[in-house]
Amino acid sequence: MFGNGNENGNGSQQVIKEKNLRRIFSIIEVNDGISRAEIAVKTGLSPTTVSTLTEELIFESLVYEAGTGSLSASGRKPIILKVNPGGACIISADLQPGGYNLGCFNLTCRPLHEKYIQLNDYRKLGESLCENIESIVKSCNYRIEQLIGICIGAPGIIDRKNKNIISSTIIPIDKSIDFHNELMGKYPDAVIETMNESSLSAYTEKEFNKELSGIENLLFIDVHEGIGAGIIINGRIYEGADSLAGEFGHISIDVNGPLCKCGSRGCLEVMANIPALVKDVETSYGKIEVDGEKVEYDKRFSIIAENYVSEGRFRKEIENIANYLAFGINSAVNLMNPGAVIIGGKIKELGPDFLAKVSRLFSKIRLYKDKDLKILLSQYNGNPVTAGGARYIFNEIFEVKE
Repeated sequence: MFGNGNENGNGSQQVIKEKNLRRIFSIIEVNDGISRAEIAVKTGLSPTTVSTLTEELIFESLVYEAGTGSLSASGRKPIILKVNPGGACIISADLQPGGYNLGCFNLTCRPLHEKYIQLNDYRKLGESLCENIESIVKSCNYRIEQLIGICIGAPGIIDRKNKNIISSTIIPIDKSIDFHNELMGKYPDAVIETMNESSLSAYTEKEFNKELSGIENLLFIDVHEGIGAGIIINGRIYEGADSLAGEFGHISIDVNGPLCKCGSRGCLEVMANIPALVKDVETSYGKIEVDGEKVEYDKRFSIIAENYVSEGRFRKEIENIANYLAFGINSAVNLMNPGAVIIGGKIKELGPDFLAKVSRLFSKIRLYKDKDLKILLSQYNGNPVTAGGARYIFNEIFEVKE
């Protein structure tokens, strides 16, 4: 429905029509229930044009009539239009070591189903995505023709032009694995994007975190096995000249520190990530085991976090991590002057006391102590990568302006 139009230039009737369809759909989505007359007022389009275009949206099952609205004066009650959640779907993936999460979202970007797909060989990523996307779309009672967009979130450096992953210190993938073309071959009518996972998490905060209302510039710090950052400037994801912005984990805070995979020393990614904290705790207290057996680092971290929150254990080791992050945040804040910093990822299991430590340490070293700056833990309960991917695709397709 929303193609590129014909080749007669931006003034062609088809391009104008598609632009107006997007405008109308965007207004219906943002207002969550609006009449044709109100749409005409907001767009400046004639009532006849609005009526014709809304009928097309209804025919395509993207919009439906949701009953009549109230009327302040006498006359015919207006018919209210709303987005039809079942009219289309969006798929969003979150690549991780050993596999990926795959989520299906309806046309209001509500998650319908998410599952974890194990993947032992990342060379087969494209094949795996194609197969499992088709499966999850059908399991959510959509036809493949209703799939309008796919977003792949990855921990790494993204080639946004070719929509592939150049490199990653977290997952075994590089630009030789061309999963994007495999997806295009399988789903040629869908909009397909590959984006940095931290950028998508930042976008989720911008779109869904009510505490950030009115804040157009923010920094999301994502602490897992790696450490990344998503940057929002003027309400949009900032990726930099070559999509390299947001490598927060490779800020060096100790030139004589441990060697990082990137080749530098003392990077936050090796000093303040989850494995670093687990290593520090085990150096001090011994190996963390469950029923006498060693478990993966993320499970060990969850045990550490549970003990810290409930009993206050491992305070010294956690204070060190908080201090490292505070110095990293200070460098980023001095550079970009955001209105808010959100800390997310697995590290948020350490809870409000950890946030208080980071905030207190940051306040001691920050440059502008009289300026307002929110430092928050992410409160999003779902998967922020897949949610941000779905919402990003939706906004790009329909040009929704918040």
